[in-house]
Amino acid sequence: MTRLVFLPGLHGDARTWAPVLRALPDHLPATALDLPAVPDLDALVDEVARQIATGSVVVGHSLGGVVAMHLAERHPSLLAGLVLVTAPVGAEDPESAAARADRAAGLSPEAYEEIALDGMEAVYFGDRGHDRKVRKERLRAARVYGPARYAAHSVALGARPDRSTFPAQAPCPVLIVGASHDQVVPTAEQRRWAKANSAGTTLVAYVEIAETGHMLLVEAPEDLARAISAWVDTIDA
Repeated sequence: MTRLVFLPGLHGDARTWAPVLRALPDHLPATALDLPAVPDLDALVDEVARQIATGSVVVGHSLGGVVAMHLAERHPSLLAGLVLVTAPVGAEDPESAAARADRAAGLSPEAYEEIALDGMEAVYFGDRGHDRKVRKERLRAARVYGPARYAAHSVALGARPDRSTFPAQAPCPVLIVGASHDQVVPTAEQRRWAKANSAGTTLVAYVEIAETGHMLLVEAPEDLARAISAWVDTIDA
C-alpha cells in the first residue's frame, strides 16, 4: 500500500497539510512531518529520511519540494514517487542567499511573525491573503514554526542546487503541481520546467490548479488531494 509523506514549506508546519490529508481517499494512508531546524541541507534531508518508510510517495511544497528533491538524490531507495508542489527550480545566487540568511538571523518571535504575515497578497490568489481565517492560520503555523526554524531554513534554501533537469533524472515518477497565479515560483517557469522534463517520458507529469497562488495547498486542498490521488493511482497501476 502506497504511503504519502507531506513536507511543508517555509513558515509552514505539519498541520498546514491537514485540509489536504482530510480530502484524500481512505485507501491512501498519509502523514505530514515538520521540517527540523537544521541549516545544512544534507543534514536536514538525512534527518527527514529517518522518518520515511521505504516505498513512500513524498509530497513537498516549496521548501518542502527542495527537500524532497534532495531526498531523492541522497536516499533514492526510499521513494516510490515524488510530488513537487510549487517547488523552486533554480539555485539562488550567493549574494541573495546571504542577504536572506542575514535578514532571518536572530529575529525575535514578534519580528519573525511580522515577516510571516508580510506580503501575504503575493503568496495567495486574489484577495485570499487578506481573509481573516487565512491570516489566522498563517499566524498559527508561524508560531509553531518559529524564528529559529526560519533562520535555519533560510540558510538551507539558499544552498539549494539547480534542479532544472532533476525531474527527468529522478529515480522515481514525478508529479509537478503548479499554481495558475504563482508569484513566488512563477507559473510560466513551472510550465517550462515540466515541459522540458516530460519530453519523451511518461514518468514526469504536470498538473496546474486553477485560481490559486503559491499557497495552493491552503487555497484548494480538495483539488490538490484529487490531483495527487489520481496520479498515485496511475503509478500504482
